[in-house]
Amino acid sequence: MGLDEKTGILGVSLIDNQLRIVQGERKAADEFHITHIARGVSREPFSHAVILDNSMPRLFAEDITRLYESQDFDVKRVAFSLDSSMVLVKKMEVDPRLDKEKLQEHVDWEVQQFAISPTDQYIIDFEELSAGPQVGALNDILVVVVRKKVVRFLRQLFKNTDLNLGVVDVDVFSAQRALQINYDYGQDDSICLVHVAESKLHFSILRGRKFFLTQDVLIPQNNGAPETSESIMRLIAKELRRIVLDHQLGKRVEDLSEIFLYGEGADDRVLEGLQNNYDVQINRANPFRKLKLTGQAKEDASSGRVERYVISVGAALRGIQ
Repeated sequence: MGLDEKTGILGVSLIDNQLRIVQGERKAADEFHITHIARGVSREPFSHAVILDNSMPRLFAEDITRLYESQDFDVKRVAFSLDSSMVLVKKMEVDPRLDKEKLQEHVDWEVQQFAISPTDQYIIDFEELSAGPQVGALNDILVVVVRKKVVRFLRQLFKNTDLNLGVVDVDVFSAQRALQINYDYGQDDSICLVHVAESKLHFSILRGRKFFLTQDVLIPQNNGAPETSESIMRLIAKELRRIVLDHQLGKRVEDLSEIFLYGEGADDRVLEGLQNNYDVQINRANPFRKLKLTGQAKEDASSGRVERYVISVGAALRGIQ
């Protein structure tokens, strides 16, 4: 018997060709269980290059269905976390006196300044982050822009499955959500998350448990060969120093409160290299730290490398809200 669709959710992520599915179930207002987890690969990387290919929705649908059917999943509703390379995320300052209608007009105008296509080709959303501490200070808002054709592609993809697409999230927000639910830290802490993927590094900062910044850094390719763990570690270290200085988070990496690594490339050598170089807490993120694992998920998670599921767990948490 399947779970009630109001309490059960599948969190799905597809970064490059790395496919992850987790099944979650809300037991109470503050209790969330993970019942199944699965990981696989897609035959093609999920990128901008596939969006205009009409054959690709069915191909990705087959890959997701194959992984879904390999486990005893029994939920159909999906929260999909979209690779941030397909989304523009921008923090802006706005006049706090703007009403909702004027604020929307202002956001639309700002997007027109950097969008390469007419704004009617995008879905534009925003969220107010905070008000300035002083009278007359500007408010921070977070603007998210995604092409409509990307969302149409996802809808077509899931039409070729027996699953129902309910929520579309973004990987950086999924990861931050998974961290927030599993770790305790203060309002004055600056927390850095580093997604170590195959082709890029993704950095994001939480300050006072709120979004502060996000940015991607491409990993250089050596004649098509992947970089070594040591070179990736050095690239992470370089970017951490730059982020701290450029965004006035301190004078050195140690001024960050804690650093979490996640993703396929967060291996022992990268982690240990960073730990040996900096006197700050640096760990792999554990998306199951405060969530209850039951059944198959408990057994599979015990095999290690749970940081591979950070994004899919965060997507499931978003879908169940």
